[in-house]
Parts: sequence; C-alpha cells; structure tokens
Amino acid sequence: MKKLLSVLVVILMLLYIGFQVVTNLTEQIETIDALMVQVEAKETCEGFFVRAIQPVYGSAERSYEFLAENGEKVSGGTSLAVSFQNADAAEAFRQARILEEDIANTRAAYQEIRADDGGLTLDEDIFRDMESLSGLISDGKVWASDSVYSGMTRAIVAREFPRDRLSELEQKIADMESELKSLNAAASGGQEVKSERSGYFIKATESHPALCTVEEMRQLTPDRLRRLCDEGRDAKSEQGVIGYIMETFEWYYVCVMSEEAAREIDGRTNISLCFPYILSENISARIDDITYFEDEAVVVFRCGFIDDDFLRSSVETCDVVRQSYSGIRIPREAIHLNAEGEWGIYCLNGAMLQFKTIDWVYQGDTYFIAKPADSAGKGLYLYDKIVIKGKGLEAGMVIE
Repeated sequence: MKKLLSVLVVILMLLYIGFQVVTNLTEQIETIDALMVQVEAKETCEGFFVRAIQPVYGSAERSYEFLAENGEKVSGGTSLAVSFQNADAAEAFRQARILEEDIANTRAAYQEIRADDGGLTLDEDIFRDMESLSGLISDGKVWASDSVYSGMTRAIVAREFPRDRLSELEQKIADMESELKSLNAAASGGQEVKSERSGYFIKATESHPALCTVEEMRQLTPDRLRRLCDEGRDAKSEQGVIGYIMETFEWYYVCVMSEEAAREIDGRTNISLCFPYILSENISARIDDITYFEDEAVVVFRCGFIDDDFLRSSVETCDVVRQSYSGIRIPREAIHLNAEGEWGIYCLNGAMLQFKTIDWVYQGDTYFIAKPADSAGKGLYLYDKIVIKGKGLEAGMVIE
C-alpha cells in the first residue's frame, strides 16, 4: 500500500512539473484593444483669486437677511439686505417672504379652480408648460425654468383638487394671511441696506474675497505671493462688512509656476484650468500676465466663468493644463525593441503576430500615448489587438 502511494505521489509531481514547463513555454497571449484616450500634462499650483471689489458696510451688532443673491447684478440704489436688531426678527422676515410666495401661489390656484371648465383649460396650460419646460432644459436655460415649473405644478394641483372642498382652500388662505400678519409684526423695525454702485453682489463669507488689489497683483514676487496665500487661509472679512460689489464679472487667479511650465504656456491665447476643490470640470481662461523670477514665474490668469463656489473662494489649488495629448494608450509592458532597433508593439492579427512601430507623443509612468496610423496596414490603428503578455514573441508567429 505504501509503495502504491509513493508511486502516485511521484506521478502527481511529474504531472505538475510537466504542466508548469508547458505553461511557461506556451504562456497564454493576452491582448487589449487599441483605444483612443486624451491625457493632460498639468502643473499643480497654489494661488488666490483677485477681484475688483468695493465693500458694503453694515453693523456687526445687527442680523441680516439678504435680498440679493450671490453673483446677482445690481444697480445703485438696489436693496441688498434688510437688517434687524436680533436673529429672531431676521428669521421672521425670511419666513414671511416664503409665506408671501405660498399665499400668491395658493390664491392663483384657487382662481384657476374656480374658473375651471371641466379641466380643459388646465390641461392645455399643463401641456403648454411641459413643452416650454422641455425646451428650456434642452437649450440649457435651467435658470429660466423655475417660474415655468412653478406654474405647471400649480396647474396640476388645481386640476386634481376636489371642487367640493373649495371652502377648505379659502380657509387655508385666510390662515396663511393671519400667520403672515404675525410674522411681519415680529419682523418690524427692519432697515434696508442699499447698493451705492452698480456691479455684482457677493455676500461676505468666512474667507476674504480679495487678498490684494488688481494693481498690487501685478507687482507680486513669488515669496510675497506665498506669504499672502498663508495669510489668506485665515483671512476674514473686515468686521462690519456684509458683502462686496464686484465691479466686473471677470476675476483673476494669480499663482507661482516653475519657469519651465510658464514658458511652455507663454504666448498661448487660452488655457484650461482645473480647480479640483471647487469644480470637477476644466474651465477656459486667458493668460493675462507672466513675470519671470530666476527659476520661477508669477502667472496671472483672467476668466469670466462664475458660480457661487467661485464667489466664496480665496486661496485655492489649481491644475494648469500645460498640454493636452490625444492618441492610443499603450501599457509600458507592451512596448518592445525589435532586431532593427525600432520601438513598437505586437498586434494579434487573426492568429498571427504582427510587429508595428509606434510614434508616441506622451510618456507617463506606466503608459505611452501614440499617434494612430491612417489605416491598420500602415501601423497601430484603432481596435488593433495589442499584446500585453506573452513570451518569445516574434513577428509572423502563429498563435494556436
């Protein structure tokens, strides 16, 4: 019995060794499809936003309820906010404005229900609003869709509201008007804050929206810019300032770059910027100014893209896209040097290996980006089967 077991063990070991030898000699070919990608060479910088702004002063002892939205265009004399002696009064004012809108919508729905002709008019209104809303969204005019959506919602509610319960709706309107009267009484004594000039309103936040003026920005050295970045992380809006009027919609972003990166983008009209902690996609900006200092440069970008997050931002990290490359992505392990000293890759064409030279335009840590040929017969082409694993590869080899 022991002899039989010993023989079985030896046989199994021989089979295992044989399997390993065969596997190593005929290692399975692995391929990937040749696909087009786009990569970006970036320079990560730190800097801050600069805006031409004027402060709007209030009182630090009072509570404020804002009437103007962040980024809203205002004229001289526009009401920006209402101040109150305490936070409770400011909250009552805010709730009253919400309730006023609810009352207006409920009254409009009430009138539509009373004038209803069996639902026909309301059905036409709903259908018209649906078409209008769809058109606005298709055109990307999302900001203009609120009023249409509100009207459509009101019409739908009116269409479904039981006609025998109109007295309940009348009572609801009366109750809301009574509540509004109480809220307005609690919010009495409010004082309006008006804009003294035209521009775009920015609410005061925990960070200061401008660490230097536009004129000072053009005189910055790399060391001075870094010090302002350090100071700006803890900078607060001046006490008593409740907001700012930005003179134009454009802003600047000033940062320090290496001399090499700055010279690479120097002379270009537009460049892509990415602010990873604010926005997920790139935005286009113009190069406003570059000043060189030995092995560094202070670079000023200018842009008109705006949203609420940009208005609140001060010191920010930015990825400056130095170059953008498009081509076929090739893993480093797929690249070989043939007997003629040419760099290229093996492609599986049917059952036969074919060696194709490549012309790469960008080299990353683990991959290359190569230009696609005009056709599969002239070189690496879209959807070629690139060999990324295999031993003893040779052009013309048949793979079973």
